[in-house]
Amino acid sequence: MSRLPRIAALSGAEAARARHVVVHSPVPAGSAGLTWTLTLLGDGGTALAESRTSSPDYPVPLGDIARVHLDVVGLEQTGEWEPLPVRHGSARFRAPVRPAAGD
Repeated sequence: MSRLPRIAALSGAEAARARHVVVHSPVPAGSAGLTWTLTLLGDGGTALAESRTSSPDYPVPLGDIARVHLDVVGLEQTGEWEPLPVRHGSARFRAPVRPAAGD
């Protein structure tokens, strides 16, 4: 199985194929932090890229966690976070994305 590229490594055309961002359950990262895994999905749920990010171990909105990764490839969240059925190793939440409107 090949590793997915990092989200920041996607070209504009590759990122434009993304339809959703999903967030997996966080894992502990030291005594006061969490590491989150984010995956961009294209049509049909095909995984396009994946990145990890850390946050303090207190409630941080999912949008804030994902925004940094979306911004860097010109994407924006376009809807609410939807909880997904919990299965071991599966994503926990999903939100729709699209290319960001130009300024």
